[in-house]
Amino acid sequence: MPAVIPRGVTLLIADSSRTGGPEHVLTLAGRLAAVGWEPTVVCPPGSLVERCRERRLAVEALPMGGRALAVVAPRLRRVVRRLRPGVLHTHGLRAGTLALAARPATAAWVHTAHLDGWYVPSAPRRFLHRSLARAVARRADRQIAVSASVAAFLRRQVGVAGTRVVTIPNGVEPLGRCTGAVPAGRRVGLLASLVPSKGVDVALRALADAAGRDLSLTIGGSGPELPRLLDLGAALGVMDRVHLVGTVADRVAFWSACDVGWVPSRSEPFGLVACEAMSAGVPVVGAAVGGLPWILDPPRSGVSVAPDDPAGLAGATAQLLDDPRRWGELAAAGPARVAALFAAERMTAATAAVYAEVVGLGV
Repeated sequence: MPAVIPRGVTLLIADSSRTGGPEHVLTLAGRLAAVGWEPTVVCPPGSLVERCRERRLAVEALPMGGRALAVVAPRLRRVVRRLRPGVLHTHGLRAGTLALAARPATAAWVHTAHLDGWYVPSAPRRFLHRSLARAVARRADRQIAVSASVAAFLRRQVGVAGTRVVTIPNGVEPLGRCTGAVPAGRRVGLLASLVPSKGVDVALRALADAAGRDLSLTIGGSGPELPRLLDLGAALGVMDRVHLVGTVADRVAFWSACDVGWVPSRSEPFGLVACEAMSAGVPVVGAAVGGLPWILDPPRSGVSVAPDDPAGLAGATAQLLDDPRRWGELAAAGPARVAALFAAERMTAATAAVYAEVVGLGV
């Protein structure tokens, strides 16, 4: 065992947006110092860099998107060698792929699989993703899965040995209850990247269903699907009840204006936004995919519906809003479940234990 334990951690992610992976990294970086580690975030320029600086967290901005691996990897290698971390912790498949070329031999390597970008219609791209995931699995010292469904995917589809996978759910900083004792109206909120996997089109179709015709929907987020969603909403005749607010910085204000949260995803490795809404006392109706059933624990803490089922989504929401007693039970159960299982402190402590293991400290 070395005389001086290397406590530096480089948190590498190839995304700087306000989506689940970057939110996870920001939360983790903000809490690692309290458990004895010294984090530095390395990510592309953007929102994550700005928020790290606002919180006085060490951060290195490094362009990663739209460039060949041969160009990015040498720059990343120089950054990581200068930081000299005891642990390199990559988040997401692109960061893991970069680490294959840029990881210093002296650093232990932990990789968190968020399964970002896995939901794609292209079979060749899925084959490429699986090949890269297997290469990362062979080299990383330990893999963290953000949900049991991700852990199962790593074992069955990627071939990662079960002993090399640790399931650590994403952690959130609770927003604090934003709702009253009963729903204030029939206002639904949906916070997501505007990409096919998030099922925003399913939400628009739910508004057109008979059970959804008195619902209003606020959509927070941005992405390439926006033009198609606008066309769909116009064709369905629901845009008078849809409010598109773009990227949401103030999550408390967003959820305070909602009576129900929708997560109609077709693919959701974890479902961080469901945790966030629940922590605010907003009952969630979500698709039964990926990590969402684990988070919602239906019927105790949330409502699950089949994926790609607009009528089911609208009907379950209308039924919930028509039953103030049931709505109040879920509004109270959500914050309690998040605090018990998905708090940032739990995620940080479990992650720090993995770091201790891979650098030889024991736990």
